[in-house]
Amino acid sequence: MNRRSFLKSMLAAGAAPLLPGCFSHKGYVANGKVRLAFVGVGQQGWYDIQQFGRFPQFFECVALCDTDMGAPHTLNALRKYPDVPRFQDFRRMFDRLDGKIDACLIAVPDHTHFPIAMDAMRRGIAVYVEKPLAHTYEECELLMRAADKYGVVTQMGNQGHSTVKYHQFKAYVETGLVHDVDKVVAHMNFSRRWHKWGGKLTAFPKAEKIPATLDWDTWLGAAAFHDYSKDYVGGEWRAWYDFGNGCMGDWGAHLIDCVHEFLLKGDLPDTVEVLGQTGFNRFVYPMSSTLRFRFAANRLHDDFVLDWYEGADNLPPLPAGFVYATPDGIPKNSANDGQGKVRLYPGKEMYQRDGTIWQSLSHKHPLHVVGDYHRKLPDYPAEFCTHYEGFLRAVRGEMETLSPFRVAAPLSQLFTLACVAQRTGRGFAFDKATGTIPGDAEANALLRQPPRKGWEAFYKV
Repeated sequence: MNRRSFLKSMLAAGAAPLLPGCFSHKGYVANGKVRLAFVGVGQQGWYDIQQFGRFPQFFECVALCDTDMGAPHTLNALRKYPDVPRFQDFRRMFDRLDGKIDACLIAVPDHTHFPIAMDAMRRGIAVYVEKPLAHTYEECELLMRAADKYGVVTQMGNQGHSTVKYHQFKAYVETGLVHDVDKVVAHMNFSRRWHKWGGKLTAFPKAEKIPATLDWDTWLGAAAFHDYSKDYVGGEWRAWYDFGNGCMGDWGAHLIDCVHEFLLKGDLPDTVEVLGQTGFNRFVYPMSSTLRFRFAANRLHDDFVLDWYEGADNLPPLPAGFVYATPDGIPKNSANDGQGKVRLYPGKEMYQRDGTIWQSLSHKHPLHVVGDYHRKLPDYPAEFCTHYEGFLRAVRGEMETLSPFRVAAPLSQLFTLACVAQRTGRGFAFDKATGTIPGDAEANALLRQPPRKGWEAFYKV
């Protein structure tokens, strides 16, 4: 019996929770604390470090790693953990601290999630990987297979998947309150980093001098070589096809996660359509995109349509009774931002065949019924623990994560299909059995992009 089966059988039998520190993916956790390394310590990485820092009883920081170690955005982490080893190359960190790391946070640009996670899992290290899970369809597939092979604890960093939103959605689907949904419209209409170029780029940025603090070769990872430019770093990487997964990879993980897990049962679409697009170019994501994913009826679900709207002026048609809301969820009567411009907070609407429409905002707010915002709805389980605490407790052997790679990888593959449609400017049929796009060589090649020379070994499970 493997460890996961053992835990399930214990819980099913009503056994008491495992004692802290008894188990981890590698065995006993020294001193009852997870030895945690942080890979990527600025920006999102620093936010994650602070969130993990709320649970000092569960972990100790054993290493910091960042390709731009010493740059301004890394200084907060360096001050917080001044006495732990520091690295710029994750490979060197794993080699030097072999057997001394139980788990790691991976909060780096999308294009380097994969090699770091793969290297860690091969060494028996649990991984918390920021969303989206990986940059390409193939990388998601390989990570899912590796997680199964190496048996480590995994978690993708879509933090809303551990909030009340998750527990309500799960309970309402399982009890039949949410049922027969045949269409979901999700939208994220804030301005993005690439909008400053107006969709008019005609070339990659010119080469600039590499900062003294930056290991540019390791920053590039397995991606095709590019000369250094400040337009690639500091969060700008999300704009570029070669490094990021755009708006869908960023916000889809928050807005579509429960839909994909509980309504679509992890399925992938049969077709992807580009209903509209502005600012198409070959370098960064479009100014706006409207995509449609069609899921043909099968043993998992009935016919299903998922529409995605992104772009500052690309608003979806909204049902009568739709409630505009502020980020804290307080309803208001107008979507006007006070300057005459419509501001639609990220969210989704779910259409049932009986005419009921559900609405939710962002990645933390619960569902309500359109047209009856104040309807009393059944109770649902409270938030058990945060995404971060859940990961640490899973490594300690006390529970399972809510966004493991078996859930997160197919969701992220959906994002990669969206990126292919945006990058080519056209839709396609997708063969789920083979994981290919038949009849479109360009689109199909984007599902499996060859790694840069020297990085091929990471692409083997």
